[in-house]
Amino acid sequence: MADSGTDKKIAAGMKQMDEGDFKKAYSTFKKLVTEHPDDAEIWYCKAECGNFASGMTGAKITNEEIIEAYNKAMELDPERVEYYQSYGQFCISVNKFDEAEKAYCEAAEIDSSLAPSLFSEFAIEYYNTAMAAYGEIMDDPKNRAPFAKKALGYLLKALDISPEEARNLL
Repeated sequence: MADSGTDKKIAAGMKQMDEGDFKKAYSTFKKLVTEHPDDAEIWYCKAECGNFASGMTGAKITNEEIIEAYNKAMELDPERVEYYQSYGQFCISVNKFDEAEKAYCEAAEIDSSLAPSLFSEFAIEYYNTAMAAYGEIMDDPKNRAPFAKKALGYLLKALDISPEEARNLL
């Protein structure tokens, strides 16, 4: 349980995040995880700040540091769907597609009522990122096929429609 001094530090870090100062927020949460290594929310905030600081401001935070923070948050609180979803989004952004798929599937297992939105989000983000990452080679339908097939499979899962039913509908 956090004391009032810790609560103030967390509030300061959250305010820094809200104001878009992700580098400063990352420093705040980096210190807080050393003081409170068993607090999943602090680890998650560290991961999110690291993700935004490195992506938006070019801060020198490695993907490994961000992955470690997400994994620690998920380990400490394995029932928080948003931890897995955010981790999946991060993994897509750094082209770790298999890890992203795993994270989205785990999130869907935690809360099956969210599965349709999680699966459709994964499908679209995965496909769009793969198309952007591989550029012109994706103009060839043969090169695009494995990515399109996986994305389409998740869209069908999101709609709870079998491939056969989809064929009949089309």
